[in-house]
Amino acid sequence: MSAAIPVTTDTLPSNIPKLKIKGTNWAIFSLHLQIAIEAKELWKHFDGTTPRPIGPPIAGPNGTTVSSPPDPDDLAKWQKNENLAKHLVFQHIPNSTALRVRNLTNVVAMWMEIMREYTEK
Repeated sequence: MSAAIPVTTDTLPSNIPKLKIKGTNWAIFSLHLQIAIEAKELWKHFDGTTPRPIGPPIAGPNGTTVSSPPDPDDLAKWQKNENLAKHLVFQHIPNSTALRVRNLTNVVAMWMEIMREYTEK
């Protein structure tokens, strides 16, 4: 019986190329990156299907509905995965791109901007 090979969560496989600043390897980079991120079960942070958790709606003033705070454990898990997703993509993009997207609100916004930039090149 063979021993299980541990999967590290904080790095991507060495076959994922670093995105070239001029984007000449965008097609192969984006394909390899997506497959590797999907294998780590984090792609939903990139495509927006795992949004930041919110709490259930509650009655607010004047008959309005507001969201209550999210469950702290759900929020902590989401934030950990969001941070890991950022870390993984920042390992493979040019520094100039990293500096441009670092202040965007979440991974999906960062990824959308990266895609916009490199599909236009």
